[in-house]
Amino acid sequence: MTDSQNVRVGLAARPENVALVREVLAGLGDAVDLGGTLEDIKAAVSEAANNVVTHAYGGEDGPMDVEISLDSSELEVLVRDYGAGIGPRVVDDSYPGRGIGLVVIEALTSSWQLRAHALGGVEVVMRFPIPPQVVPRAEGAVPPADDISGETDMALTISPASLSAAILNRFVTGVAARAGFSIDRVSDAQLLVDALAAALATSLVADRVSIGVDVQPGRLLLRLGPLREGGSASVVDGAAVAELGPIIERLVDGSSSEPDAAGELLTLVMLDRRARPPAG
Repeated sequence: MTDSQNVRVGLAARPENVALVREVLAGLGDAVDLGGTLEDIKAAVSEAANNVVTHAYGGEDGPMDVEISLDSSELEVLVRDYGAGIGPRVVDDSYPGRGIGLVVIEALTSSWQLRAHALGGVEVVMRFPIPPQVVPRAEGAVPPADDISGETDMALTISPASLSAAILNRFVTGVAARAGFSIDRVSDAQLLVDALAAALATSLVADRVSIGVDVQPGRLLLRLGPLREGGSASVVDGAAVAELGPIIERLVDGSSSEPDAAGELLTLVMLDRRARPPAG
């Protein structure tokens, strides 16, 4: 398997975030032919993520990384923690503490590995067969998603950018629902992501997109990039959906751009408009 990841997700090891990992996998399944293995993939990766939530940090918050890589006939998913994890130990059928989660992972994967890593904690690497195909090529090693996230709750990096529409649609729908948005406002968030995905390609520094996400009740913040100089304005002005024309300014409640070492960052804020104070 190549060292280049197509998708990298960074988020807190909380039970509710396991569902977001599943949404990322479902979005990838919308973009790439995973054959009949998608449900197996989601089940095995959910087990690994749940193990991090349950065992890695003793019930406290801590980071969890998920890395997804594609080649012509295999999908590899790595789930990593930086705490106690499920223990850097040799796992075999005779080990009396072997949990049902590892049994499920073994049953659903073509191969898997549990190992310690240099930064502390453990990582589970799972491999799944997929139908032979020409897969989207990642542009080198994907940098840590939190390089762009700032103070946001979670981060997602996707390479190449052509995969971003389906994955971001699923992911942002999940976080918009978590923010308590109305059905209409969740639909607005989906429309926003579709418009962004269509407009980003010509404004990105490289053929990958990173997004930081911050979720609060009634509020959703998205930070995207790295964009070339002037890319934020190009995205806002050029993001259009069919006959609706440019729509970002109509869908968001605030937007800004700022320079970054890697390029320009575009920040968008959406509010649940049921909670907005009356004008004046």
